[in-house]
Amino acid sequence: MAKSWMICRALPLFAAGLLAGCGGSHPLMPLEKGVLGTYRVHYKFDTWVEPLRVERKVSVANTSGYELSGPFGVSRLAWRDGVLFADQTANAFFEPSVPLLLENGKKRHWEGTIRSLGVERKATAELTQINTPLEISGRKLDTVLSTLTVTTPTGVIELDSWFSAGTGLVQQEQRTNGQRVIQLQLVTPPSP
Repeated sequence: MAKSWMICRALPLFAAGLLAGCGGSHPLMPLEKGVLGTYRVHYKFDTWVEPLRVERKVSVANTSGYELSGPFGVSRLAWRDGVLFADQTANAFFEPSVPLLLENGKKRHWEGTIRSLGVERKATAELTQINTPLEISGRKLDTVLSTLTVTTPTGVIELDSWFSAGTGLVQQEQRTNGQRVIQLQLVTPPSP
C-alpha cells in the first residue's frame, strides 16, 4: 500500500491512470463495468504487478463513460464521436476533456487547463497515432500507437499508448522532459 501511495504522488500527470475503459463498446477498448486486468509496472528501478478495475458509469466529456480505479488512483474516460476522452487521470483533471485515441484520423489538437496536485496551468497538446506491430512477452500484436504530447509552462509530457483490437491497452509509457517516468505492460487481459 505504501508503494502505491508513493508512486501516485510521484507521477506528474498521466501514466497508470490511462490504462483502459470507455463509454460504449469499441474494438480498441472493449471493457465493461467490473472488468479487471493486471499490468506490470516499471518505475525507476522497481517492477511489480498492479490490478485495474472498471468501477462504474460516470459522465465524461458530456457523454456516458467509466470510472476506473486501481492503486494509482481514479481515471474517468469515455468515447464520444469516435474519440476516446479523459477528464481525469491518476492525479490530473482536464478542462475540456483531453483526447487519447481516435477511431478515425491521425491527428488532433487540444488546448485547455490541467489541474494537478493543487496547481492549475494552461496547456496545449497534440495527439497523433499510427498502426504499428508490438511484441510483448514474445507475442506479436497489431496495435495502434497513440502519442499525446502535452506542453505546459513547466515542460513537455509525452504519453505513448499501444491499443490492440479486442484487448484494449497493452502497453503505455510516459516521458517527462525526455526522461521515461513509467512503463506499463499488460500481464493478464481484461476479464469479467
